[in-house]
Amino acid sequence: MLHDEGDRVKALHGRLLLSEVIAQNKALTAHKARVAGARKAQEAAFVEQQRRALEAAEQVELAKLEDERARLRAQRDAQSQQLEEVKARILAERAMDKAEGELIKRKAAEEAQELHEKEAAWRAKMAAMNEATTAANATLQAFRAAERERERLADAAVEEYCKRKAATDAERAAALATKEAAKEAGRLAQVALMERNYLAWHTKAEEALAANVQQAEDRAAADTDTQRRRRQQQQEAAHRSNQQQLARKASEVEAQRKADHAFCEAWGVRLQQLREEERQEALDARARALAVQRFQQWQAARRGAACKAEHRSGMQAALMAEAAVAEQAEDFAAYAAALREEVRRRGLPLAPIDLYLAAKQPSIAATM
Repeated sequence: MLHDEGDRVKALHGRLLLSEVIAQNKALTAHKARVAGARKAQEAAFVEQQRRALEAAEQVELAKLEDERARLRAQRDAQSQQLEEVKARILAERAMDKAEGELIKRKAAEEAQELHEKEAAWRAKMAAMNEATTAANATLQAFRAAERERERLADAAVEEYCKRKAATDAERAAALATKEAAKEAGRLAQVALMERNYLAWHTKAEEALAANVQQAEDRAAADTDTQRRRRQQQQEAAHRSNQQQLARKASEVEAQRKADHAFCEAWGVRLQQLREEERQEALDARARALAVQRFQQWQAARRGAACKAEHRSGMQAALMAEAAVAEQAEDFAAYAAALREEVRRRGLPLAPIDLYLAAKQPSIAATM
């Protein structure tokens, strides 16, 4: 009989329960690892989405800068063409005046010399404007380098955001607002400077043209009414052209301002979407935590039910009855072997039972 072996039987049953607990803990650990992997994948996808959004914003800014440079070049070419047209008109009028006599020819030669000097001065002025344009391009390159540096810092801020979540959301929004304000201030300052330069140049050109026209009128007082009307029409046409350019310039500035305002509003909407996604992500994380907690509670209840069912099972009762009536040590060894085989068949860890047998029953452990 194994009534004096009851402690050993109970110890084996305790190791059986320990094997079940170890198996269930391994399953729970694997589930937690899968949950953590899914969460890391979601965070990596969010970082990639932010990086693409920043790259798209950088491309938009670069396109705007290139459009501004093209517009300035077109404006400079139009101004040069207007000067060429004025020069051509003056030369045509002087060619007509040459037919009036040698005196007019001498004056025309003097005027040609004067025009040559003015043209040289104009070319020097255009060279200075080209140098200013080159300096503006250098400034633009420096600005773009600074923008790239700010974008690099923004990428670092995004990585930090992934680590600290909501704590850096306000900082990123403030940095974006500061960046947009700096861009807007720089762009408006550059546009204002260009407008002042253009108005100054245009005023000087108008004054020079008016002086040339006045001199031509003084020298050609005998011109016919038709010639005077033609000059007046040319002046009015030049004035209308200048007014149209100024109006077009103002319209372009207003359109640019509206586009920048729309861009800022779009980013505001995007930030709101990011905050909403962050809130939803927190809710999802809480729901996952509750699901894990419910699973653990269900697992604990299942473990208790399994223990009770195991104690009530016919197989265990038969094995305990066999152990109770066994009179020899080999009967306990057979019981231990049967219990170990049952554990192996159920896929539970064998280490708790093997360690117990090795410590308490070395002879039995040696036969297994």
